[in-house]
Amino acid sequence: MERKVVTSEIEWTLKTYCRDCFVCEAFKKDYGKNYAQSFCNRECSIGQRLQALGETLSSKKVEG
Repeated sequence: MERKVVTSEIEWTLKTYCRDCFVCEAFKKDYGKNYAQSFCNRECSIGQRLQALGETLSSKKVEG
C-alpha cells in the first residue's frame, strides 16, 4: 500500500467521521478532553480503524 493512499484515507476518515462527532463533543463537555480522546482510541470503531492505518504507516509495508 502506498503512503499517499494511507494518508489520504486517514484524512478522509477524520473529515467524514471525526470532525463533527457528537459523542466526542459530549464527552469533552461532560468529562474533559482526556476522557474523550481515551474513548475514541479505545472504544470507537473509527478510532480503532485510524490506529490500524497509523500502524500501517509506521510499518515497513508502506511504500514511500
